[in-house]
Amino acid sequence: MPNYCDYHMHSHHSFDAKHSIREMAEAAVQAGLSEICFTDHIDFEDPNWRDVPADLPAQRAEIEREQPSLQVKVLHGVEIGLSPNASFAAQSISYVRTAEPDFIIGSVHVVGTQNAYRPEYFAEREREEAYTQYIMEIAAAVRTLPQLSVLGHYDFVTKRAPYSERAMRYADAPEAFDSVLRYLAENGKGMEVNTSAWLDDPAWGLDVLSRFVELGGEFVTFGSDAHVPERVGRRLLEAHALAKAAGVRYTATFRGLTPRFIHL
Repeated sequence: MPNYCDYHMHSHHSFDAKHSIREMAEAAVQAGLSEICFTDHIDFEDPNWRDVPADLPAQRAEIEREQPSLQVKVLHGVEIGLSPNASFAAQSISYVRTAEPDFIIGSVHVVGTQNAYRPEYFAEREREEAYTQYIMEIAAAVRTLPQLSVLGHYDFVTKRAPYSERAMRYADAPEAFDSVLRYLAENGKGMEVNTSAWLDDPAWGLDVLSRFVELGGEFVTFGSDAHVPERVGRRLLEAHALAKAAGVRYTATFRGLTPRFIHL
């Protein structure tokens, strides 16, 4: 899989993962990847995880220690949890600044006070309400972190959704989607094609990516959101094909938050 990159994965420096940089990187080599980026969690907006942010200096030190003997390029990044409350983004940027990450994913995990991965979020919501509220939360939160490189998993809410139709569609919340996609396009930000929510279902997202392109969006990154080695690089070939079909022109690699564009 030459020149394929996985720009969303987690190591034991995240509260929700336990594998080392080497274990995950060796899985990337087996998957044929040329470059990976660790994006361990900073979630000050989530009351359950705000006290356990990733130790980014330790993450970077481990990468630098292991890189000479690894057969894949390894970058150090971060996934920052977003909220409409801008103070959380400010706190996150203050926390990560000295680590000088290569890449920043901005992601929404929490709607109000509820994590959209947990059963309680869906307990009193039908599909339309659950999905619409999630996209509206992104629309309210994405502007709080102008330093983000890409918006992460716009369809995070689908991961544990109990509905027969799990796929996220542009038609679920077109006005909120347009607010998000237009902001990204007008500010030179990218979208992430995250394969983790698909599980074993057919890939979705052609409609959302096509609208991103219509509004002027130019690039995406690809991520498996792997927390274990066996998920590294999963379904990235499909993700590339999806982005091409949507008319996306570029993917990008990053160094010091600066993108390097690659034609799809």
